[in-house]
Order: sequence, then C-alpha cells, then structure tokens
Amino acid sequence: MKWIKRLLGLIAVLILLVIIVAAYLLITFDANDYKERIEAEVQEATGRELTLSGPIGLTLFPSLGLRLEEVRFGNAEGFGDEPFAEIDVVDVAVAVMPLLRRELEVQRVEADGVRLNLARDEEGRNNWDDLLDQAGAARDDAVGADDDERTETETRLALQRIDVAGISLSNTRVRWDDRESGMQATLEPFNLQVGRFRPGMETRLDLEALLRVEGDDLDEPMEVALDLGGLLNVDLLNERYSVRRLNATLGLDGGGLPRAVGMTLETDVALEMADAMALRFERLTLGVANVRLTGFAELSDLDSEAPQIRSEMRTNTFNLKELVAELGMEPPETNNPDALSRVALDFSANGGFQNLTMDPFLITVDEAMLGGSAGWDGRGERPLIRFDVSGESLNLDHYLPPEVEEARTDNGNGERDADEDIAIELPLEALRSIDVDGSAALGRLDVMGMVLRNIELQIKAEAGDWNIEPLNAEAYEGELTSRIRLDARHDVPRYELAADLQSLDIGALLEDFQGDDARLMGIGNLELDIATRGELLSDLKSALNGSGNMSFEDGAVRGINVAQVIRRAEARLRGESLEEDEPNQTDFSELTGSFTIRDGVVRNDDLRANSPLLRVRGEGRADLNDDSMDYRVNTTVVGTLEGQGGRELDDLRGVTLPIRITGTFADPSFRLDLEDALRERYEGEARERVREEQERARERLDEEEQRARDRIEQESDRILDRLRSR
Repeated sequence: MKWIKRLLGLIAVLILLVIIVAAYLLITFDANDYKERIEAEVQEATGRELTLSGPIGLTLFPSLGLRLEEVRFGNAEGFGDEPFAEIDVVDVAVAVMPLLRRELEVQRVEADGVRLNLARDEEGRNNWDDLLDQAGAARDDAVGADDDERTETETRLALQRIDVAGISLSNTRVRWDDRESGMQATLEPFNLQVGRFRPGMETRLDLEALLRVEGDDLDEPMEVALDLGGLLNVDLLNERYSVRRLNATLGLDGGGLPRAVGMTLETDVALEMADAMALRFERLTLGVANVRLTGFAELSDLDSEAPQIRSEMRTNTFNLKELVAELGMEPPETNNPDALSRVALDFSANGGFQNLTMDPFLITVDEAMLGGSAGWDGRGERPLIRFDVSGESLNLDHYLPPEVEEARTDNGNGERDADEDIAIELPLEALRSIDVDGSAALGRLDVMGMVLRNIELQIKAEAGDWNIEPLNAEAYEGELTSRIRLDARHDVPRYELAADLQSLDIGALLEDFQGDDARLMGIGNLELDIATRGELLSDLKSALNGSGNMSFEDGAVRGINVAQVIRRAEARLRGESLEEDEPNQTDFSELTGSFTIRDGVVRNDDLRANSPLLRVRGEGRADLNDDSMDYRVNTTVVGTLEGQGGRELDDLRGVTLPIRITGTFADPSFRLDLEDALRERYEGEARERVREEQERARERLDEEEQRARDRIEQESDRILDRLRSR
C-alpha cells in the first residue's frame, strides 16, 4: 500500500523536522534569539520557507521540552503560495534522565490547530515528494549500505524502549487537492487521543474525524464521519500493529446517496508488516441498518499488486424491504406483501479485489434456500459473474411486481380498464453493465402461476444480451425444453421465447397461468416460437410475432358447446324451446392445428377436431391488441346428438354447419344460421332427386328405344324370311 508508506514517510519527515529544531534550540539555548537563523537553515536544507511567528518555549530539566506557536512551513515549488503546513501550538516534552540510559520517555506530545495542505499536480507530482527525497538522501549519507540490516534491527530495538505518557492531536485539518483526477478532500476536524504508549503494550485510542470529498466521479459532495475507539498495541519489534475491541461508527451522507447512512464496526484488527503486509479482522461485526454481518476477514499481500482476500461471513435474518427503506430507497412492491421479510446470507470468500469467489454460499429468502458457488471477475471490460446454484423450491410469484400479476390475470376477472396500460420496467443500464455465466437447478419453481419441477438451466449474458438456454423442466405431466432471450442492448428491450412441451396437460397449465378456467383442455404437445419488444404491455402485444403448432387428445374446448349451439338453432327453427343444462364445452378425441402471429394478431387456418359426434374444421383470427376475435368453425354431424340433452337430429347428419365466433375473449358470441344450412341441404337433395329422376327417365327411354329397335329387327327378319320362302 504505497499511500501508507508515503504517509508514514511524511510523518517521519515532520517529526524529524521538529527534532532538528529541538536539538538546535538545545545547543543555542536561547532559541528566540535565533529564529531568523533557524528559518534560514531550514530554507537552505529544504528549499522551503519556515516562519516562526510565535514564541519558542524551551525547558531543559527535569524534562527536555519544546513548545512552538504559530509555525508556518512553505509549499513545494509550483503548488502556489498556500503553506504546506501550519501549526497553532505544538508541545513536546522528553524526560532527561532516561535519555542517559538510551531510553526515550516522552512525557507529552500535544498539537493543536495543525493544518496540512496536500496536493498533486496535473502530471502526478506530489507536494511532499521533495521532502521524501531529501529525507532518503540524508539517511543514505548517515547510514552506510552495509549497515542497513543492522541499523534497522537496532532501530526497532531502540524504539521498543519508547515510553510516551500520552498523545493529543486536536483541531487538525488536512486538505487534499488532486488536480490529476479532479478530486478534492478535506479532513476536518481530526482529533486523536492516545493514552500511555509503550511498544508491545495496549493503550487507549480515541479518534474523531469528518471527511468531505468532492469532484472526480462524484455528482455531489460526500461526507464521511468516523468515531473510533479501542485498545491500541504497536509492536515495533515484530512490526505488528493492532487495535483490540475496536468499536467504530461510520456515517455517509451525500455523494448521490438518497439519505445519510450509518454503519457500525466491532472487531479486533491487526496489521502485520514483518513479511508480507496483511490486515486481519477477527470477531468482526459490521452493522448497517437492521443487518449484522459477522465473521472474520483477512487481506493479505497488501504490499503487492494483487492483494488477496479470505473471509467467512454470515448475516442475521433481516427484512430486505426495511433495509432498502432505511437506505433512503423505495422498497420494491411484491405480490406477496410479506415477501423479502426473512433474508440471510452465509458465505466463504477467497480471491482478489478483481477476482473473488464465494464457495460455498447459502442464501435464504423467506422459505427458499439456494446454495452453491459464485464468483466475480472484474478484470475484463465488464464485471463477469459466475455461479452454480441449486435449491429445493422457489416461488418467484411472491417477488414479482403486482402489475405483472394484474397483467397475467386481468385483475382476476377480465375487467381491466381498456385505457389502462402496464409498464414493464427493467434496469437496462444494470443489465448492460455486467456479464453472466451461470447454471441453476431447482426442485420446484413457481412463476407466473405455473409450477415447474426438476428445473435445469444455463444463463449467459454479455453486454445486455441475456440468454437462458437450455431451460429444461418437468411441467404438467409433460416435459419442457425451451430457451429465453432478453436483449437489453437497445433503448427498447426485446424478448424471445422458444418452447417445446411434450405430453402436456394444457388445461392445468392454462388454469394456473391465467388464474381462471382454461379454454382448452387435453393432453398433447405444444411448440411455440415467439418474439416481441416494448416497455408497455400494449407494446408487447402489438409487437408480438411468431408461430406455433399443437396436437391434443381426449380434451375439450370450453366456452362453446357446438352440439348445444346446433340444437338451439334447430329448436328456434321449429319454434320450440330448449332446456340448456349441459356443460358449456365441446369434447374432442383429437385436436390439431398451427398458428402464426403477426403484430399481435394470431391466425389459424387448419384447426381440426374430431369426436364420435362431430368433425370440426376451423379458421380465423384473434387480435391480442383489443382482445377481439373473428373465427369460423365448420362443423359436420357424424353421430347422434342424443345423450347430450337433446333428441337425435338425423336430418342434420352429414350437413356442414358454419358457426361464426365474434366479440371479445371475455364475452364471445356464437352464431349459427341453421335455416340457410338446411335450405342448402334440401336444395341439394332436390337437385339430387331431379338428377336421379332424369337418369331413371333417360334409362327408361333407352330401354324403350332398345326394345323398339329389337322389335323392328325382329319384324325385319320375319319379312325377309317370308320373301326368301317365296
């Protein structure tokens, strides 16, 4: 972590500066008489201006103390006239006698009104780089290269003997101006209190800070408030720095957040730098609103280009809607108002900041539990999410918006206002911003009222092009093989669905899907290939295109009883009344057909349905845009109508009866002109009888003509015989 090293180096430079000034004052004793000389020496050593405006206080015994007031230290060249550092008061005192034993016993370190102005220019140059270079050069001159290891060890041993009665840093302000990225930050106030400090021993630590950040990618300024306390242990010999029983509160406000967010942190944290730099959080508890995340986390190889993460965490059971509301966002509306009230997460994580894997993980949402593995790879153009999950059951209907349920069932009674439209809102930017490669398996899935079992699916997404292929399941006594595509790359989303259902109970499926009695019943096969686009339900209907075919056996078509329609028309023709106590459905032993969809209009020209009673052929159209239909059913009676509430109609046997279906899906009307149908039959029968009579007459004439010819021939033969006998 380069910024930690730079900050430590900067602090070391400032401490070195104070020590240099203190040592010089000790030598000259009357420091106030040498202000100008001190300022000149610093100017020569650093190239920066030092101004000592306030008095200099110096004590020699029993403690060596230095007090400076109104100190100003100039900025680097090219960074303006604003000072690099200003200090209202700094007071340091060191016990003299321990120094004779080569021990450092600091009686006090107090600073008030410290102001630092840190900056980076457009070329990436920092306004403290020159100080670090000078400090490094001074160290190289003082310590030979061959003595580096020995000096470092001796230095750490010496630092272990440091004893500081307390450190107080108050009313501190640090400003950061990054002209390279355009970000500006201000840390004010910053207050630090440390109790008696000895390396390797715990001491009380209290810190209070407020950070304000603006610019860069932030649309508006953000404020971060931190209040921290704990037991600090600085082990310089082993290069281990820890805070036990750390208790911190963090507040975030602005920066695009809907409202201020508060977080809490409780942990034992340790930073180890002896070998590879590592940061460990033991007994970690992180709280946000009503969520508590507990476990441990470790960040290793922090001094490398690829830091690593290892963690095991779990949450409490929390209400997701309440969490979203606490964060200032609008909670999602769901079909089930109690949905998302019990959510929990348990996972193990490994990897780096750009390539993280959770294996295993378990997420609980209400009654559903999903487990498996998941990963995040941020090294590409877009983050890639991988997963392999499985679970026993999941009811998606609980989590869909109420508008989707209304669209599916038309408010459950088919009375939705014709002028009312429903928006299908998708997070298009989010769908485009990630790639996905995953698989899932579920024992049961409830979606759009339908129930699927033993589901297996693959999901792939790239730049907003989402594909679920294949999606295999068992459904309604049959098997489903399908693929689904959502293309979110355009301003208007596009949808595609291809499905092949074999041995399907179509009645049970339709009843579950539409929440009402199904129009079609039977067991068979259904193939479907459709596509549409739009953001409103009306747009999805008007842009619907595709085709399909079906084949069902031993079922019924509800909403029309063809036999009853025929009997009703026949009764009207005879001037009779008819009791209607039959089910309003037409049974069939076989039903087949295909259809095409163009701009929301469904067309069928080859419907065929057979039963022992009827032969049905149908053609027509249904317009999904206004829920209207215009369909013609040509019905031929091949059996008896008796046994279905009416007498035999032998007169109609073999007659093709056209039934016209019009109106809306919710209120269809049926019309059969039986009189015209019978007139056509009788006219046809009359024409047939005339033709038969003509044929019989023609045959009789031919017979008479033949008999006449025979008689003529016989008479001619007798005449010829008489003539020959003469």
